[in-house]
Amino acid sequence: MDTVLLRSFYKVASVGSFSEAARLLNASQSTVSGHIAKLEDYLQTQLFRRTTRSCQLTTAGDVLLTHVTTLLQVIDRIEEEFCPARMGGTIKLGLPDEYHLFSRLAPVLQTFMAMRPKVTIKVTSGLSYEHSRALADGFLDAALMREPLQEGQVADLCPSQLVWIGLPGFDLDQAEVLPLAHISGHCLYFREAFTALDQAGVPWRSVYDCNTLEGIRTAVRSGLAIAAIPEEDCPDDLVKLHHPRLPRLPIVHGQFKTAHREPPVIVQQLLATLREALQADGN
Repeated sequence: MDTVLLRSFYKVASVGSFSEAARLLNASQSTVSGHIAKLEDYLQTQLFRRTTRSCQLTTAGDVLLTHVTTLLQVIDRIEEEFCPARMGGTIKLGLPDEYHLFSRLAPVLQTFMAMRPKVTIKVTSGLSYEHSRALADGFLDAALMREPLQEGQVADLCPSQLVWIGLPGFDLDQAEVLPLAHISGHCLYFREAFTALDQAGVPWRSVYDCNTLEGIRTAVRSGLAIAAIPEEDCPDDLVKLHHPRLPRLPIVHGQFKTAHREPPVIVQQLLATLREALQADGN
């Protein structure tokens, strides 16, 4: 039995859509439909109930999915152990927009792909909130998510102290209402910053929002605002601010999350490699 047919079946069953499965497999919808037709002909049974908008597994399809899931996992493990260079496909990885973190992981990603010439890693940089939605929608395979470290909790990966940054000489005493620069949308660092200010009773206002860490640092360099970012990403031309009006910010750490409870072996191998690299750095 051709495993290509089984992989197409597994993908359609996983996402519930022929068109979406085709997109994720980098194939045409007609190709995927042809694979399913061949598989149904070989097994002499209908695997999907199709409508114009979706498709659902039949009883036979449910039974087959259980077997195919186990079979593909075994095949992937065999290929990964005995011939990793043959492993192929695109891994969609989400990472935080943090220069210090990406500079550590970029060489690891390059080495991983060099050892597996048929594997491509597509990195998406952004907010953990956006990565969470992308994982749920199947647009990412895995992501390193940032979360605040709770009291008594042991940090998982790459803990970072959030700090206030500003232009040298920025006069906090003259600013009755603190001007903040921040990432647009559901930004963890902005949320922690304004929550800490609200709890301390310090008035603030948003004066600049953008989509990147570099945009925040540009606004801070102009003297327009201050911001809260990971300590490691404070550049040499800016300073960490310490002032009675500025409350202490929390530590954040990272955790890998995946789109599926049992991700493909190649994704598991990548995450294990990245985790090992981060832990080798001491965090």
